[in-house]
Amino acid sequence: MRNRRKWIAVLCSVAMAAAMATCVSAEEAAEEEIVTEAEADEETVATEPERAAQVIVAEEEVEDTDGEPGVRKVYTVNHIYGDGQKVSNVIVEYNTAISADSLTLDTFEVKDRTITAVHTNDECDVTEENTDGNYVVLDLEIQSPLLDDKYATDGRIQGMTVIDSATVIQHLDITATDGTVIAGSEEEHSTSAGDGGIMGNDAVITPDLDKFDDNHYFNDPDSHTVLHYNFYKPEGYLESGEEYPLVLFIPDASAVGDSWEYILQQGNGGTVWTSEEWQAENPCFVVTMIYADKYINDYWEYYEDYMFGTMNLIRYLEEEYPVDTSRVYTTGQSMGCMASMVMMEKDPDLFAAAYIMAGQWDPEQVKDIKDQNLLLLVSEDDPACERLDKNVAKWEEEGGVVARATFEGIADPEEQAAVIDEALSSDANICYLKIASGTGSMDLDGNALNGSHRMTWRLGYDLPGVKEWLFSQTK
Repeated sequence: MRNRRKWIAVLCSVAMAAAMATCVSAEEAAEEEIVTEAEADEETVATEPERAAQVIVAEEEVEDTDGEPGVRKVYTVNHIYGDGQKVSNVIVEYNTAISADSLTLDTFEVKDRTITAVHTNDECDVTEENTDGNYVVLDLEIQSPLLDDKYATDGRIQGMTVIDSATVIQHLDITATDGTVIAGSEEEHSTSAGDGGIMGNDAVITPDLDKFDDNHYFNDPDSHTVLHYNFYKPEGYLESGEEYPLVLFIPDASAVGDSWEYILQQGNGGTVWTSEEWQAENPCFVVTMIYADKYINDYWEYYEDYMFGTMNLIRYLEEEYPVDTSRVYTTGQSMGCMASMVMMEKDPDLFAAAYIMAGQWDPEQVKDIKDQNLLLLVSEDDPACERLDKNVAKWEEEGGVVARATFEGIADPEEQAAVIDEALSSDANICYLKIASGTGSMDLDGNALNGSHRMTWRLGYDLPGVKEWLFSQTK
C-alpha cells in the first residue's frame, strides 16, 4: 500500500509540473486533464500529463470508508491453467482488521463463482493461514480443464475475452478485531476493468504474466522482419556463471494478434516452464512468440520471413545470454507443432528436442527429421491424428525408432503415468502419445466425452513425465 501511495505522489507531481509549465492553475489543469469515462471512450491520443491525471482519478475512485468500517477495495488474483487464465482468488480489503472467527463460506458471494475457502491476512496476498489483518482472501473453485465448457462455472476465457474481474457481496455480518460489527448487505463491490492505464491496474494481480519481460522486438538482419516476443529469464542467471536451457513456445492460430498477454493467457504452454516448482529444479530461459498473422497453414505453406526470422532469434539469444546450446527445445500446438517440424527440417542442429501436439506436415518435406528427438501428442478424436499418423509412419519407414502409447485423457495421473512412462523410458527417439477416442473431455459427473483439437493442449503440458523427458534430451 505504501508503494502505491508513492506512485500516486509521483504522478501527482508530474501532473502539477505540467500544469505549472503551461501557466495553468491546479484547478484549471484538473478541469482540463481529468476526462470523464464517456470522453475517454472517444479519445485516441493522450499526453503524458493527461494520462497521469487519469490514473490519479482512477486511484481516487477507490471506495473511501475511513469514516466507518467497510470494504475499501476488491482485488483479483489470476493464474493460468491448461484452459487459460482464470481468477483463482478474490481479496477484499477492509479499512480495519477482520477477525477470522467471524467468517464462513456463506459470509460472501462472488458472482458466478464458487468459494471454497476463506482466510484473513495482513497483506494483499493469498494465504492458507489466518492472520489478523485488513484483507479477506476468498479461494475460488478451479475446475478440470477437461470439463466440457458448457458445464464450466470457473470463469473461463469467453472467446478471446479473459475474465479478470469479480463482483463480491458481503451477505452476513462480520466482526473486526476491535469488536466492531460490519453489517452484511446486498451491496456489490467489484474490481475495475483489466487495463488501468500507464501504471496498469493494481486491482488485477497476475503473477504468472508478471514473470515475463513483455514486448521484446527482434529485427531479423536477413529479412528485416520485426518479430515480437516475450522473454523469461531465470533468477540469478547473471551471477551464476552457468548456462541454461532455452524453451521456445509457439501457440496455435487462435493466439495470433498483437497482444503480448493473450499468448500467455490462452493456455499454459508458455507459462508452465516458469512455475516456481519447475524453475527450482529446471531453471531455463523461455521465449513465447507473438505473431501478427497466421503464418503457416494446412496446405504446407508458410511465411519464410517469420519462419527463418524465428530461427535467427534463437541464434541471437544464444549469443546474448548464457544459453546451453545443447539444450534448446521447441514446443507448441497446432500451428506451433507445424512450425517446429519445419524449423527442425531446415536446421537439424538448432533444437535438441521437440514436444509438439495436434499438428502435422507434409511427410515428404519433413522426412529427414526422423533421427531427431520428438515427443508427439494427439487426440484420436482430432482430424490431425490421421495426418500425424502419416508423419510417424514415414519417419519409421526412413529408419526412425518409434515408441507408442495410448491413454485415457480423463484418467488419474498415476494411471496415465504407467502407460506413458513405458514409451518415454524406451530407447526410441520418437515417442508418439495418443489420447484414446472418447476420453478427451468429461461432463460434470466425470463421465468421459470425446476429445478435440483444442482439448489436446488443455491436457498436454500437465501430463506426467513429458516435460522431464524433453529436458533430458541433449544434442
